[in-house]
Amino acid sequence: MTYSNADYAKLDTARWMAALAVVLLHCAAVPLTTTTDYGTQNWFWANVYDAATRWCVPIFVMVSGVLLLDPAKREGFGEFYKKRGRRILPALLFWSVFYLFWGAWMYHQQGVPMDAQAWLRKATSGEPYYHLWYLYMLVGLYLFAPYLRLLYQHCTQRQSRYILLFMLVLAMLQSLYRETQGNSYGFFLLWFLPYISYFLAGRMMFERRVVIPYPGWVLAASIAATVVGTTLLSSEDYFSTYFYDTFSLTVPVMSLAVFQLILDRPRLPQLRMLAPFTFGIYLVHPIFLDLAQQTGLYQAQTGIVWQTPLMAFAVFMLSWLLARLLRTLPGGTRIT
Repeated sequence: MTYSNADYAKLDTARWMAALAVVLLHCAAVPLTTTTDYGTQNWFWANVYDAATRWCVPIFVMVSGVLLLDPAKREGFGEFYKKRGRRILPALLFWSVFYLFWGAWMYHQQGVPMDAQAWLRKATSGEPYYHLWYLYMLVGLYLFAPYLRLLYQHCTQRQSRYILLFMLVLAMLQSLYRETQGNSYGFFLLWFLPYISYFLAGRMMFERRVVIPYPGWVLAASIAATVVGTTLLSSEDYFSTYFYDTFSLTVPVMSLAVFQLILDRPRLPQLRMLAPFTFGIYLVHPIFLDLAQQTGLYQAQTGIVWQTPLMAFAVFMLSWLLARLLRTLPGGTRIT
């Protein structure tokens, strides 16, 4: 079966929506984890915004799955690794170094020095800054992508559905186990393994091998369950993030529903002026959020219902402008 440019153009919609959701999620995380008291109206709205955007990273992974698992592609392993290596490695190296120094400066502003052990721990953790874990996860996913494409090409529709269900259930069980046992996420080169489920789901939904019925209702219900679950598990002394986990009981359902809505509604704006810069927006947006906090422009203590989305929009647009600017500089396209 062949797919038109209009089919693939829906991925532009998915990209900018996911990028905006990432920014809103991180803006909402500020009052949730720093200033807003549990149970207050401001805490409630921060919880709603954070819960309603947890589909952002799964959507990015599903878009990658649509493109990289395309059975029509005939590029060899060497060509595949060369192209993806050029795409991900310069950005990973540059931004890892940048954010190590940026993080040290932020700690210094707060009067917290970083010793040599802290530098080494951050440099080897796969998470030099809170959002860069995604790049390290992508490295593992890209390493296995050609093999996954071969597997996908030789699977029947029923077999691919069973594989997807198996991978997704395992990932959700792992998330539940971490929550109950207090385990960490482990070695960063293995982070990609549960994301294979979203990777496969993207292509399967694009090809209509998997269809989510009533995606609007499913999305609303999963967001509501995430809000309620987080509220019930949290208290004045403890903030539970289980339902925010990418593989909690609600986020996979939420993510598949959002992708289904994007595929089903071609009239959603594509905003092609934004789509090519979404990777760059993802990489640079913490700069503006940090500066807004440091300068007091975003204190996030009151008025969360309007202040958080307004700040998210401002950070998103500034990040877009910076990503565009970086691409005009020598080597800028390699890191954005």
